[in-house]
Formats: sequence, structure tokens, C-alpha cells
Amino acid sequence: MDLRNIEPAHLEEWLNSTVDQKIISLNVESLTGEIVYEYLLYSTKISRRNDGRLRDRDLNKYLHTQKGGWWCSGIDPLNDYQPMIWGCFKPDFPRKNPEKKDKRIKYEHPYKESTRALFLQVPEEIWEKISQKHNIPISDEDKNHPGGFWHWVWKNNVPITLTEGAKKAGALLSAGYAAISLPGIHSGYRNPKDENGKPLGKPYLIPELQMFCTLARKIYICFDRDEKQETQEKVNKAIYKTAKLLSQGGCKVEIVQLPVGGEKGVDDFIAAQGREAFESIQQKAQPLYKWDIDSYKALTYGAHIKLNKRFLGKLNIPKNAKIVAIKSAKNTGKTFSLAQEVAKAHARGQKVLVLTHRVELGKVLCDIFGIDYVTELKDSETKGILGYGLCVDSMRKSTAANFNPNDWFNAVVIIDEADQVFWHLLNSSTEVKKHRVEILRNLKKLVQVVLGSPEGRIYLSSADLSDIDVKYILALAQVDIKPFVVLNEYRQDLGNCYLYEGKDPGHMVDALIEDIKQGGVPFICCSAQQEKSNWSTTTLENTLRDMFPEKKILRIDSHSTWDPTHPAYNCISSLNQILGLYDIVIVSPSIETGVSIEITGHFTSVWCIAQGIQPENSIRQMLKRVRENVDRHLWAAKRGIEGCKVGNGSSNIISLISSTKTSARANIQLLTLADYEENSFFELVDTQFQQESLKTWAAKACVINYGLNNYRETIVEGLSNEGYNIAVVTADGKANITEKIKEVRSHHYDEHCNSVSVSYTLDDNEYKKSKEKRTKTTQERHAERKTELTKRYGVDVTPELVKQDDDGWYPQLRLQYYLTIGRPFLKNRDTNKAVSKVVEGLGSLWLPDFNRGQLLSQIQLLEALGVKVFLEPGKQWKDIDPEVQNTANLAIAHHFIIKNYLNVTITEDMPPIKIVNKLLEKISCKLYYISRQGPRGDRHYVYEFVLPQDGRNEILRGWLESDKSKREQHMLKSA
Repeated sequence: MDLRNIEPAHLEEWLNSTVDQKIISLNVESLTGEIVYEYLLYSTKISRRNDGRLRDRDLNKYLHTQKGGWWCSGIDPLNDYQPMIWGCFKPDFPRKNPEKKDKRIKYEHPYKESTRALFLQVPEEIWEKISQKHNIPISDEDKNHPGGFWHWVWKNNVPITLTEGAKKAGALLSAGYAAISLPGIHSGYRNPKDENGKPLGKPYLIPELQMFCTLARKIYICFDRDEKQETQEKVNKAIYKTAKLLSQGGCKVEIVQLPVGGEKGVDDFIAAQGREAFESIQQKAQPLYKWDIDSYKALTYGAHIKLNKRFLGKLNIPKNAKIVAIKSAKNTGKTFSLAQEVAKAHARGQKVLVLTHRVELGKVLCDIFGIDYVTELKDSETKGILGYGLCVDSMRKSTAANFNPNDWFNAVVIIDEADQVFWHLLNSSTEVKKHRVEILRNLKKLVQVVLGSPEGRIYLSSADLSDIDVKYILALAQVDIKPFVVLNEYRQDLGNCYLYEGKDPGHMVDALIEDIKQGGVPFICCSAQQEKSNWSTTTLENTLRDMFPEKKILRIDSHSTWDPTHPAYNCISSLNQILGLYDIVIVSPSIETGVSIEITGHFTSVWCIAQGIQPENSIRQMLKRVRENVDRHLWAAKRGIEGCKVGNGSSNIISLISSTKTSARANIQLLTLADYEENSFFELVDTQFQQESLKTWAAKACVINYGLNNYRETIVEGLSNEGYNIAVVTADGKANITEKIKEVRSHHYDEHCNSVSVSYTLDDNEYKKSKEKRTKTTQERHAERKTELTKRYGVDVTPELVKQDDDGWYPQLRLQYYLTIGRPFLKNRDTNKAVSKVVEGLGSLWLPDFNRGQLLSQIQLLEALGVKVFLEPGKQWKDIDPEVQNTANLAIAHHFIIKNYLNVTITEDMPPIKIVNKLLEKISCKLYYISRQGPRGDRHYVYEFVLPQDGRNEILRGWLESDKSKREQHMLKSA
């Protein structure tokens, strides 16, 4: 081939795609007339006439190709790098697509032949450019090898970029990247199917990609970026499948993403923006797992209103918009724009329903929107005629809301902070947990009633709004509605955020104290509020009060804001009036969303301690509650707390859903075999309840689990994207404040535990009333806590018991009980729990909640692992003992199951005794090291189980007597 074989129009097309002329001359030629048939209709699989001539139907099908077009092929690495017969033809006059009448088939490939990847021939100058980029020399042997460039790429594990289309591969090669062209997004792998189109085995890479899928090779995937949400979703699925197969083959796969709203293909991008711009994008390529998570967080629906404004302002929403999705950064006036939409709705005579995940947020929003919060309806003049706001926990009949989704026909529904509202709805352990199935049913019905009515409309608003949230509403609606999207791309310069290193926040708190000494007025955000934590709101408050007795300090958390004796009582709705009175303000996550602190000239800095309890987006929310651009200071744990992860802790949606369903099936099977009065009861239970909600739960859980696994990194990345300048503060030596913090915490925590232990024990009626109250004094909380512990453990409540319970003792003791003396009562316990869930759900189960309530599968797993054998006091154990080896081998072989049911991580490199102790930790027991035996080189450490002397025996015996008594009473009633 040479340029003389290429029509000027075809040459210009390739040159416009920034493809080097020599690459064009080596790979492209113009074709016209019947010769095209030789390129496209050569397959032996094509049916022919007896004389060998092609049939008329096939000739007519490709008749349009005779009018001309360009052909591109390359070399075949599977055939000794000879010229490849297979290739791509772009006709000048493409035919209509028989499946999509309004579209034409842009490219033709050889008929009846499997698609191939294109390996374009590369001139020496381009080869040299790629060699220099990767610092991999070209030897004379390489130059003389028949495979030339591509053999050199294969042999040296040169990074490869996969793209879709020959011109795009040519553009990338010309820019200095070893690029392979796929004819379509799904062409990198095969999906074997039977005659009926059903899957037949697992997907696998096409042979030529398999050849280049070598260990540790870096492969970039750079497909088109389409503005159509549906198209991009298909592209993303293809990227994921291709990348997953390459990763399984040992490659390091990264995804290159072109900017949204820009050029669709990489050749057009390079032509418009230049090769340096692509280099910048390629350097930001994301590993597969990161790209996959980020795809969950993205909003890919095309924007109908795209802005770049400091404040959203008035929105021009068309009358026919049914779902309005608003994504705009924090503090860009989303709430006030929604207030204008509420006013329009009221002018049309429409009711407005405001759904939130926090009562305080709901009250603030309702005040801005000019409607009642649900608790105000009783004393309201309008009595809900204009609508009202409520927390999603109350979306049920038996509440003050008396909620009925049918009441909202033709209404407007506003879900502010929609991403967090949905997560609260699907996973919160608050009151919503007990009534989750009913609430989810009501939400689905509400969505269908509102969107099914002529003027009904739903607003979704959040700085972190994503496809997950929009798709959830669409899935609940079960109708095809195109969401109207408002996207504000404004990125504010938010100033400095100082990131403190160190294992704990000590160095940051040192800096905080110095700042206060210099006259600073800090706003301090904490992850924890409980007295047991070194870095909680209460510990920090007590520490700063000791050090700065002259300062006015206000602590705002879920306890203080509901304590009528505390200065923070009911302060959320009037923060901008109250906070200016204080020198130091310390807050918990209770104000992470929906609170806008607008006062200026008062706070000089914002400080945040992120211990790995909250999702990473909650930390970013807390940091932005103070709107003024003062310096931010952050300490964040590198990884989140393991117990805060969701489900099996995976960040893969398939794994999360699969493990949840597998656990549910196993639990139900165990219950069905539990000698229940009606064994068929659980066979009739609806375990497929709202799969759209389960999928949304899993998608959001993936994002949260990934964020917890990469906690500090994810928080910092998010803050940087929001507009903060991140400055790292190194930590040297031990923090000055650490010992002081520990002393203060220890002193006040001891006082707290003692106060609980000496509190009044409530009777059943008093306890019920206390649980229903939101407003409580510290003394009332202590009494409620003591009563709970008395009911839970059945023994006198001591300060030590309070501490043990705070440390998570109860679930550990409960497992030990049912593993040992309480085993005969386990099936009945799990059955009653399950029946209760089924009854509450009117025959349906929300699987994540159901699985969390079942113990039988955990106990059977511990039994199968042989854990009980290690609970014999005084018996000694070594790594080489058969029982220890058996438990360790079983645990390693079934580590996925153990992670799924017990949330215990087992790895192959763990010593056998360590594995045993990891399992014993689930019941708050361990094997203690006592000695070592044998000469050096054949030495073994000896361990012994020592029965804990922590009061558990009395508790376990009490539980046993209680269960026996309940069984006897049940038998008497049945008799």
C-alpha cells in the first residue's frame, strides 16, 4: 500500500484524525467495484451456488460497497505476523441498519467471519518514538524479526492502549502509544452461547488479546465517551467485562476517560485538544476497581440546564418534567432554588412533601419552604394543606404522619440530599430498620402515585447526586421517564485544607490548642460522641474546658440537642443566631448535612477528626457546614473501621448481592429444617422483595466500602475535586496532647460508667415511655441505659459491665452462649426473629436486615471449623497439633464463606494458632501463650485456653435459666 492507492477524500479523513501519513500508507487503501467482494465475502462459511458463485442475496446486500470506500487491515500476530486477511471497510455510501431504520451501518467487516483486533503496521519513526517513551531499546534482532514492532511490544511487555476503531488506533500510534483497535466495544471477548442464545460457559478473551495478556503488562482502555446515558452505560459494561478478563490474566488495567461533553472519540480529542492534552488525561487513568466505583458516583444523564454559576438561582423547569435531578456543589444555593420551586407549586395549588433522613434537617428545610414539619401539624393553622416535611423513618401509617402514599396525587416531592436519604432508608439502624419493608413499599407507591399523576413531580437534589439515585426512582416508578437534569459545574476556590499525618489526631489537636491560645475561634467536627472515645465530642469538650476555663464552649451532638437542660437544646434551627456567642464549637455528625452556617467574621478555622466511622462523603459534608472560606484542618484515618463496612465488605456489586442472597438462602434453609411448627412457612416468604432497592443498596454499599478501605485517600480526593488546596502537615514524634486526652477521657469515662451503674432502673412501662421520647436529660439517658443493660445481661450493672458492653461484649457473649450451653435454644431464637421480620414485612423480607438478625449459620460455621474443641480450660495447643491444623486449613480453604458469615478475614500467610485466635475473638476468647518447647530450629510455642474471669459465667447461666423458663411456660400454654 502507498498513498497513491488512497483517494484524496479518504486520505484527508485519516489525516484529520491526526494519523501519521506513513501509518496510513502502510495500512489503508481505497477500494471500488467488485474487488470489494474479495475483501468482504471470502469466508468459506458463506453459502454459494453449485458453480461456486456468490448468491444474489449476498451480492445485493453488499452492492453499496462497489461505490467505493476505504479498507484498513494490519498484521496477524497469530499467523507469524503475516498481513491479516480480516479488516475493516468504510463505505462511502453506507447501507441502512435493518435493526435500526434511522441509522446506517458505518463500517463493514468480512461476512461470516469472527471479528478480530487490528494491529496496524508501524513505521520505524513511530516505533522509535514509542521506544523512547517507555525507555525500552530496539535491538537489531527486533528490527529483523518478521513480527517487527508488534513482536517487540509482545516480548517486552510494552504498555498497550485498547481503543474502538482503526483511525483511533492510528491516532494513538502516531502520538506514541502502542494501540490495538477493536471493531466494537464487545469485540475484545467472546460470550459463548447455545442454539437458543443462552450462555454456554464463561466469557473469554479473543485469541490475539489473550496472546498480549501477559503478567504485569499495563493495558489502558480508551473507548468513546458518549453523552447519551444509555449508550455510556453499555460502553461501561463492555469496558468492565474486557478489563476484568485482562485483569484475571495478570494485566494491570487502567481506564482512560475522555472529558464529558467534549469530543466523543480519542482521535477527535487529539485533533481538537492536542497530544499533550491526551497525555494529561492518560496520566489520570484509573485502575479498574477505582474506575468501577467512580462510575457509581457519576451522573451521566445529559444535562438539560448546564451552568457554571456561584449560585443556582431561578430554575426554568418545563411543565412536562416529571423527575428533576439537580446536582450542584455545596453552598451553591440548591435549597433556595428549591424554595422557589415550592412557591410555584403552591401557586398551582399543589401540595409539597419534603423527605429527609434527619429530623433537624427536615425542620430547617420546612422553615425555608414555608410549610409545616409533621410534628407541627397539630398546632398548625394550615393543617398540612400546603404539604409537610418528615423523616423517611415516619413514612408509615402508625406515626404522627399517618402516612398514606395515595394522599400525594398531583403533589410535588422534594428529596434534598437524596443520596444520603436513600442510604439511610436502605441501611440505617434507626427506627426505619424495624419497619423498613413497610416504608420501602410506601416509597415505591408514593413514587408511582406522584409520577403517575398529571402534574406530579419529584425533585432529587444533592452535591453528590449520581446515576444510582436517579435510576432508583426510575426503577421504583416502573415507567420510562427521561429525567430533567440541572448540572451546575461551578467549582469554588475553597482555600486551604491542611491534612495532618500520624496514627491519631494528636498533632492536629496540638495545632488546634495553639490556635486557640493565639485567639482563634475554631469550629470542630468529630466522628464520635461517646464518652469512651479519646477523640469524641465529649472528651474534646472536657479537655478544652480544663485548658481554657475562660472560653465559652458549645457541644452539639444527638444528646445535647435533645437535652432540655443543655445550652444546645433545639439549637439546630437557630444556629446562625446562637453560634456567634461561643468561642469554641464542637459538633458530631448530627449536623453533617442540611445545616448551613452562614455567619461570617466569627469562626477563624474548621477542624475535623475523621476516625473511619462515617462514609467519606459525610466528612466532606461536615467540613463544609461553615460556609465562610476559612482554613480547614483534617486528620483522617488511612482506613475506615472494619465494623462500619456494609455486607461482606466488598466493593463489587455482584459480590455484595450474591453474598446477601446466598446468606439468606442458607438462613432460610436452616430455619426450614428447624422443626418449626409449619416447615413450609419460610418456603412461602417473599425473598425477592424490591430487587430494585436491593440493587441500589448494593451499589451504594460498594461506594461506602471502597471509601472505608481507602478512607484518607478518598476524602482528600473528594476535597480536592471540590476546590480545596490540600497541604500536608507532617507528624514528628509524639503529640503533646495525647496523654492529656487519655487522662481526661479515662477520668470522665469512669464517671460516666459509674453514673450509669448507680442510676435508677426503670420498670417496663417507664422504659417504654423513655424509648419513645426524643427529649431526655443526661440522668434520663443514664437510667434508660442501665435498664437496657439489666434486661440484656440479667445481672447487676457495674461500671465494668458498662465498659464491656461499650466494647461490643454482648454479641460476642451471645455467640458463645449459643455455641455452648445455649445451643438447644438457638433454632427457636432464630425462628422467632425471622417470623417477626416476616410478620412486620407482611410476608416479605428485606434481606440485609434479615441476615443480620440470624445466628444459626454463624454457629454452624464455627462448629464446622472445630472451634469448640479449643474451649477446654487447661488444655495446651501448638501449631502442629492436628486439631489446630485442621481448623486452620478449613478456614483458609473457606475464607470467603468465613468473611461472608463471620466478617473475619483469614489469609494464607497466617500461622495456624493466629487463625484459631481470630475465630475465638468472635466469642471474646483466646489461647494464651504460656511457653515454648523443643530445641532451636524445631521449637514450638505452647498456648492454653484460660476461662475468662470477667463475670460471663453468671450471665450465661442466667440466660440459660431464662430460656428454660420460657420454654416451660410455652409448653404449659400449649398443653
